[in-house]
Amino acid sequence: MYTIEIEKECSCIKKSGLEKSMTFETREDMYNKARVLECRMNQEFCMTHFFEAVDYGDKIIIHSSERPADDEEDEDIEDARELVKKSGVTIGFDASQVPPKESGSN
Repeated sequence: MYTIEIEKECSCIKKSGLEKSMTFETREDMYNKARVLECRMNQEFCMTHFFEAVDYGDKIIIHSSERPADDEEDEDIEDARELVKKSGVTIGFDASQVPPKESGSN
């Protein structure tokens, strides 16, 4: 069994309904899900924390750290959440879908 664990639960993680620990039959499934979670958490959550999925072999732990404070000079830069909303791109993981042939996946 392979496991993903979320190290610290900020309020955004609690609100999202994500489980603190998830298990997978294959290492590939664990790895792929961890990358998707890391990306989604950094784009969709509170922007107070930075999330990083660290691979420890049979386990991946998603660590969080405080994001650096914004510089006042960057006031004209759009918030990442707004950019993601405007992009119209949806990032997700659907294990029920089969990748197209010759896509390079297993």
